[in-house]
Amino acid sequence: MKRSLVKVGKCLASRKEVKIVMYGDSISEVGRTPNWFGGASSAEKNWGQRLGGMLRAKYPLCKFSVSNFGIGGQNAYEGLGRMDWLGQFKPDLVIIEFGTNDCAFHLLPPEVTGFAVGQMIDAIRAIHKADVMVVLPTGENPKCSGFMHLDETRCEIRKAADARDVQCVDILGNILKATDGGARWAEFHGGEKDCHPNDKGHEVWATAVFDAIVSIEAISKLPLLS
Repeated sequence: MKRSLVKVGKCLASRKEVKIVMYGDSISEVGRTPNWFGGASSAEKNWGQRLGGMLRAKYPLCKFSVSNFGIGGQNAYEGLGRMDWLGQFKPDLVIIEFGTNDCAFHLLPPEVTGFAVGQMIDAIRAIHKADVMVVLPTGENPKCSGFMHLDETRCEIRKAADARDVQCVDILGNILKATDGGARWAEFHGGEKDCHPNDKGHEVWATAVFDAIVSIEAISKLPLLS
């Protein structure tokens, strides 16, 4: 069984604010670049903010804040290099979302990506005392993708998470189901080959992560939240 979100569970049980940080690349970037919201049409429709809204709706007695800490174009090793900046958010839960650029725009060997993600998990726990979840990269439309070693990179990220007993959310299955295996890719993304989800795609992302969070025993069995 994956390590429970212990800190999040304690915050919810005591009705303290849960501070969530979306730590990743351009899909998690909101507010840093003018008019860029991870591919969504507004900040509110980015997957991180949608996730916060879903959690508030399910647990109205609790508070949730969501901070987007994404920088477009970064691979996992570059993300590791700004670990110290997480401190400004005082996070309770950090959701790591790296790996896309590692396969296309700023290539890294899969094992290096896995190493970097593992180091992020270790540092977040040790330095920031926060819970961690990992989202696997979805890549481009499988029917016309130019990505390199996506499967290998996803495998290395999962291995890093599993070795540390961290929940790993694989959104790709949800995306493929929504897009009929890629046939309707542009309906959920910026274009036929675009890896950035649009509003509909961000909803799929948010729902997948929400489902993963609320299914964790530390959250689902809290009497306050039932």
